[in-house]
Amino acid sequence: MPALAYDVILDPRIVNQMLAEIGKDYDRSKNAPKASDRLDALYAMGETSLDLADLMSKDKSAHGNIDPALGAVIQRRLKPYGVNIVEDKLGYHYDLAAFREYLRVAPAGERAADARYALIGFDEPGDNIPATQKSIAGKEDFIRQYPKYSEMSLIKFLLAQQHVHLARLYEAQKNAALAAQQRQKAADLYRQIVKEFPQSEEADAAADYLAQTGSKK
Repeated sequence: MPALAYDVILDPRIVNQMLAEIGKDYDRSKNAPKASDRLDALYAMGETSLDLADLMSKDKSAHGNIDPALGAVIQRRLKPYGVNIVEDKLGYHYDLAAFREYLRVAPAGERAADARYALIGFDEPGDNIPATQKSIAGKEDFIRQYPKYSEMSLIKFLLAQQHVHLARLYEAQKNAALAAQQRQKAADLYRQIVKEFPQSEEADAAADYLAQTGSKK
């Protein structure tokens, strides 16, 4: 059912609150006396920027487009903080700059693993094969570096999805051998998820994929 006119997702009051939080965290990331507080503020700014981009995407999905006036206000207020949220056909995406800056300043910081997770979990390579390969490599590196990370079931699921996506890209190029290789990697990951994380939501989705594709073994 199409969203009703009064079905407001991108509420200006909520947007204003999020923009104020981003501004506050930006100031703290620059001016807090303690380095740990500056890092915490930098990470928090990234999180709120992700949340804002997600809210904008949901509003676009519900209404076709966000209010142009509100969109202009958002971009104008984000610019002084170096926060870049861009639009594509799928929605709105934050460029993750705060997380990159966190890792540049504190590669072994308290939230370094979380910042790396944001970078590999929210990247958008699209239909570009080299970019998708790079994204896959980033996730594989994260899995090797943080094998006990709390969101590992989701990371492996996202990785499996990217292998499936890459298989489709190869199929579009009539490269059946590489497509089959990618589908096999995806199936192997889905089996891992079912075995290692049987109570997770990702395990249910992985089992469905294996059943649908006849890849249970």
